[in-house]
Amino acid sequence: MKAKDISNLYLFCQSVECGGFAAASLKTHVSAPTLSRAVASLEDKLGEKLVHRNAKQFQLTTAGDEYYQRFAALFMQLNDEWTQLSNSQPVLTGEIRVSCPEPFADNFLQKMAIEFMQLHPEVTVTIQFSAGTERFFDEQIDLAIVTTPPHANHLIQRQLFESSLMLAASPSYIEKHGQPERAEELINHQLLSGNNLPYWELKEDGKAIRIPYQPRYSISSLRLNIDATIAGAGICMMPRAAFEKHAERKELIEVLPEVECPTGKAFLVWADRKLIATRVVAFRDMIFEQFGQSAEFLASIHSERNS
Repeated sequence: MKAKDISNLYLFCQSVECGGFAAASLKTHVSAPTLSRAVASLEDKLGEKLVHRNAKQFQLTTAGDEYYQRFAALFMQLNDEWTQLSNSQPVLTGEIRVSCPEPFADNFLQKMAIEFMQLHPEVTVTIQFSAGTERFFDEQIDLAIVTTPPHANHLIQRQLFESSLMLAASPSYIEKHGQPERAEELINHQLLSGNNLPYWELKEDGKAIRIPYQPRYSISSLRLNIDATIAGAGICMMPRAAFEKHAERKELIEVLPEVECPTGKAFLVWADRKLIATRVVAFRDMIFEQFGQSAEFLASIHSERNS
């Protein structure tokens, strides 16, 4: 097997992992036409059609799936061996690109990034706000923190923590609009949202109930949603750890305490079988270590700004 065949096979596996030549081009820094020619050359060499492809489709043939399953694992093992060796190098350099919802950067990730850059002066960190992984490869993201696990098979995730959620409002809101007695009464209240979910999925008297809503006010920031709730704008679903700080100050009141809310979760996501740089591995490990203190993180949301 010639070196060119190995290179073409590697580029084929990368194209499959990324779901097409355009995304693989961003990951490998090889142009999409070059990737396409590499796969075509591999098909000529093997005498097999590996991929059905056109402007809107990139789908493996049976032969293509077999070659991918056999060789992707070998490239992954090679990558692991390389990473273990490169991790022994004393100096980390380059950029780390992270996406996450705003509260994580505002109260946790920014402090961690600054600490990491102080330990490794040759590293730069870029954080952008995003709640999902739809543009993971397009934006060349190394790590993503999300609240809903992705379903893409080329991404892997590890749960960072889960937290108990509950409903809350300010005393002024309750005084003006009244305290709902049943979950269904929420439909007639002003609800606040930090996401695009079409409904709240609750459990009352052991039965699941969905509350459809058009939020009176919506902003992709848990901290600012809590601000709005304290200001009397409506009822918000929030982590109990964040609520308790404000309940002590009599800024918030629990709404429908007998109703069970869903559990909030956070996941760290990265690319499966990607050539992960040493700096990214080190920062990922720091996130795992510090997110072990999840209760402290949840309680810190908003509290530092009002202490």
